[in-house]
Amino acid sequence: MPEAPSFSEAFGHRTVTHAAITTFGGLTGDYAQMHFDRDFGPAQGMGGTIAHGLLSGAWALGALAQYAPKRLGLGEPDAVMTGYRVKFSRMIFIDDLFSLRWRNSEAPATEGLASEHGLHTEFEVLNQRAEVVTRGSVSVSEPRADESSGDGPALPRPSEPLSIGPWTGEGIPLPIYAEDMVKHGPRGESLGRTVTETDIVNWTNFTGELNPLYLNAPFAEQGAFGARVAPPMWTFCLGFGDYLRDLLSVSMPSSGFAGHLGDSWRFFAPVLVRDTLRTRHRPVSFKPSGSRPGMGVVEFALEIVNQRDEIVQDGRVAMMMSRR
Repeated sequence: MPEAPSFSEAFGHRTVTHAAITTFGGLTGDYAQMHFDRDFGPAQGMGGTIAHGLLSGAWALGALAQYAPKRLGLGEPDAVMTGYRVKFSRMIFIDDLFSLRWRNSEAPATEGLASEHGLHTEFEVLNQRAEVVTRGSVSVSEPRADESSGDGPALPRPSEPLSIGPWTGEGIPLPIYAEDMVKHGPRGESLGRTVTETDIVNWTNFTGELNPLYLNAPFAEQGAFGARVAPPMWTFCLGFGDYLRDLLSVSMPSSGFAGHLGDSWRFFAPVLVRDTLRTRHRPVSFKPSGSRPGMGVVEFALEIVNQRDEIVQDGRVAMMMSRR
C-alpha cells in the first residue's frame, strides 16, 4: 500500500480574538453560552472562553483559498464544493494562534461522493504549541461532460428527505440525558432565512474564502449555475446554528453543556442570493463514549432545504453529552 503524501508546511496564521468569536456567532446564529459567557468555561472546568470549533473549519477554507487556491478549484467556474468533514480534537481558546497544513487525498470527504470526479484535500489546524485542534477534509467537483449530465460540476444526489415526526417538548422527562436524546430530544424545522448579498460579503471578508464563484458575477455566469452562489461552508454553519438553538432550548445536565465533536456534510445544489433556507433536524443515534466515562455520543441528522423544498445540503453532527 503506497504511503500517504506528507503534509505541507504550516501557513495562514490567525489569532483567535473575542471579536472573531462574536463575529462568527453573528454570521451563523451560534450563540451557545460557552462562546459568549466568560464565566461558563471556568465553571465547567474548561479554563476559559471557548471558540466555536467551526471557526477553525471556516478559517481553514479561508487559508486554503489564500495560499493553496487550486485545492478549492478557484479559477474554475464549475468547481464547487461537494463534501466536507471535520473533527475537533482540542478546545480552542481566545489568543490561540491557528495555522494550517494540507495534503492531497484519494478519498472523498464524505460518503456518497465519487472519488473519480473531484479534488480531495485533507487538512489539519494547529495551535501555537503545534497541537492539532481540528482535522478535516474537503471535496471539490471537477467539470465533466457526459450524455447524462451535460457540462457542469459532478454534484452528488440527495437521499430521501429527512423524516422529522411531531415534537412539542411537552411531557418529556427533564433533564434529557444522552441515552434519552433519540427518543425525547428536540427535532423540527427552522423558521427560514433569506440569503442576502450582505451574508456573502461578510462571510468571505471574515474567513478569507475569496472565491470568485461567490463574488465575481461575470465569472460565475460562465459556470453551470449562471450566477454567484453562497459559500457552502456558510450555509452549513447557518444550518448548524439553527439546529443548535433548538438543542440548547431543552434542559440537559451540566447547565446544558454539549460538546461539538465533528460533522460531515454533502452539498447537492447551489444556494443563490434571495433563496430562503430552512433546516430540518432530529437525533438519530446514541453510543457510550469510549474515552470519557459518564458521557455519550449523540448523532444528529440535518438537512437544509430551499423555498422550493429542494434539499441543498445534508449532514451528520456528533455531540458529546452527559449520561446518567
